[in-house]
Amino acid sequence: MMAVFHHFGSSISQILSVWVTTRAAGLTSYMLLFASVAAGLLQGGAWAKGPVKAKLNMVHQWCGWFGLLFGMVHGLVLLFDRYVGYSLADLLIPFKVSGDRLWMGLGILSLYLMLLLIISSDLMKKLGKKAWRLIHFLAMPTYLMALVHGIMLGTDSRQAPVIVLYAVTGVTALVLLVNRIAASRRKGGGRMIVVQEGGKTGIKQIPSSRL
Repeated sequence: MMAVFHHFGSSISQILSVWVTTRAAGLTSYMLLFASVAAGLLQGGAWAKGPVKAKLNMVHQWCGWFGLLFGMVHGLVLLFDRYVGYSLADLLIPFKVSGDRLWMGLGILSLYLMLLLIISSDLMKKLGKKAWRLIHFLAMPTYLMALVHGIMLGTDSRQAPVIVLYAVTGVTALVLLVNRIAASRRKGGGRMIVVQEGGKTGIKQIPSSRL
């Protein structure tokens, strides 16, 4: 099996260099991860209802899956890099590689967390919504680790188009996150009042929109 894999990789390397392939796969994976995170954050908007929310969720899930697949290609292609000479363990174990240990480790961790997020979504009914929600809080750190990994290790990260790409997507993701947090606070905000119903005293929350 490994012989077939190496033969296939050698054939591909005759057409595309390792550098071109891994950078193309890495940038594609990053953009798909960004689209997945953005679609997930947009689902919290008051306007995201019915068919709109369903479409956003579809984008969120599919971009997550394809982002993971391209991320795997991004890493495995490095097995054919003769300049550095990565081993399979270097690409699977975070912070094991000797050079650029921190930035490589962040990239590997982000890939594993992407896998965890996708699997948890598929198993949401079994995990329960509370556990699923806790796991999904890792989505933004996962995205940020991938962003830092790309900026620090990408040999084209000093080129203007790539700088603009990272800047625009990074700022957009942070703005969407802040907006999502603000929307959640508005939705959960309000004033607590004491009410009596059926001879029983209780506490009821009045939403801010009704104050």
